[in-house]
Amino acid sequence: MLLRRRVAAALLLVLAVAAAAAAEHELPVEPMELYFSPAELARIAGYGEEPVSSVSVSGQVACELCLRPGSDLLALELPGAKVAVLCETGGSNAQVANSAFATTDEFGNFTIDLPSQLHATANLERACTVKVLQLPEDYSCRLRHHPSTTYGLRLSSEEDGVRAYTTGAIRLQNSDTPHDKCASVEERTER
Repeated sequence: MLLRRRVAAALLLVLAVAAAAAAEHELPVEPMELYFSPAELARIAGYGEEPVSSVSVSGQVACELCLRPGSDLLALELPGAKVAVLCETGGSNAQVANSAFATTDEFGNFTIDLPSQLHATANLERACTVKVLQLPEDYSCRLRHHPSTTYGLRLSSEEDGVRAYTTGAIRLQNSDTPHDKCASVEERTER
């Protein structure tokens, strides 16, 4: 009987060790998020390969100069200005997730393709604005009212899932001469 107990205890010990060794060799099941980035997961799932829609915002940033009272008001393109589209979607996302950025080209023009999470934003014209974030250091323009000034959007075209919005020309003023002392383009054509 003592022999049977010892054999049973030894057998039980061997089984416990074998079970522990087998458990060590099993890999734990972990979610795919631990191994792949969000972009890789989207690619694996087949999302994002062909965009369903496209939304862009374009415009131009110009610097209005008045050299002296009574002179013509000049508008010069402003290359190298940093601009952003800022959208308030009412969600809990951070402002950076609801914005897109660009730099104006040599003619002061910019085009910003909005990220796909903003394509379905209701009333995009009211929810989003354009803001001039930074001007090139070698230009003596200032923002018309205040650096926090934002500019509205208007729909310029819509076709086959492609929507284009524009701000038109954003005219920033030179800080030297008050613009009401200059002759504008309209005043010159009325003479």
